[in-house]
Amino acid sequence: MKETVTIRTVAEAANCAVSTVSRALRDDPAISEASKQRIREAAEALNYRRLRRPSVKDSTNGNGHSRNTLADKRLIVVTMGLDRSLTSLPVVNATLCGLEDALSGFGLRLQMTHVPDLEEIPDHLDSNELDGVFLIGPLQGRMLADSNCRLLREFRELPTVWLHGRPDGCDWGDSVGADDVLVGKMAADFLADHGHQCVAFVSPKPYQLLMLNRETGFLAQAHRRGLHVQRFVEPPTGGWTMPIKPPLTIETVQHLVDAVLATNPRPTAVFAACDGVATGIYGALTARGVQVGSEMSIIAGNNDWALISGLHPALTTFDIQAHEIGRLAVRQMESLLRTKEQLPNACLSIEPRFVRGESVGHL
Repeated sequence: MKETVTIRTVAEAANCAVSTVSRALRDDPAISEASKQRIREAAEALNYRRLRRPSVKDSTNGNGHSRNTLADKRLIVVTMGLDRSLTSLPVVNATLCGLEDALSGFGLRLQMTHVPDLEEIPDHLDSNELDGVFLIGPLQGRMLADSNCRLLREFRELPTVWLHGRPDGCDWGDSVGADDVLVGKMAADFLADHGHQCVAFVSPKPYQLLMLNRETGFLAQAHRRGLHVQRFVEPPTGGWTMPIKPPLTIETVQHLVDAVLATNPRPTAVFAACDGVATGIYGALTARGVQVGSEMSIIAGNNDWALISGLHPALTTFDIQAHEIGRLAVRQMESLLRTKEQLPNACLSIEPRFVRGESVGHL
């Protein structure tokens, strides 16, 4: 049987990252025209645009379940209340690549719509024409649930899979994401194993679901290991409003870094809520003459490689396997569409993988 051509096949042929291929084929302006042309030529040569649909012969597996549930279904990814810059994060792009790979096995193409302003719904987005929806929303408090968005009410009637977590107050649909509580637990264990006793948790986004879950795991395991933990969780001066932007700048964390450095006794290590926060902390510490690794250890989570590849020393973090999150989301959508009876909402998580850097020193 001829091997199915996936986005990873195109990436290997074009000698670039899978996320670059995905963005190029979506005509992302951040990708150069020369790169887009090279990737399009590779995709065309591999016949990537003519995706294989499962045949009648292989439409069932050994257990008799349909493998063709999604064929001809109208599915779409919708981001709601998010700035486009946030959806360009490597971890989000990797999730979309996983979706794209999994959908290609059913002969479907990834379709995506951005709705940064919930009061301005695109004319072409008609929920009546959809069979299911993958949603990415702001995880900061109840921003989405309290928005009274018409489109959100319509999506409640559709099979829904939330990516990276179900926002507070959005009480329908399944969700697929990382085991963020485990990320926090593993971070606490790693710092304890390296002799750190006085540690800090830093987050500029209070009530952000992903960061809250990581904080919960970190505090619980740190307590078990006998660590003294101080929380530095305050928003920047301007706060956060929709559309939500990623916390990538020094300005979003410098007030928290100053608070950490002014504490007595001063923490010897910081668990940053995510890699984006960690990059800001690196910059703020460097500006204040503090050496990461030797004078202040940092550990984070996401493995947002494009953000952290230039950090020195290399960041110790956790790979949340974003590509697999995307693939699992498609399998969950297939299950929703295949199952006729109403089932309780499911929350699926993938175990993170440790990525060793040099940003955590031994004491």
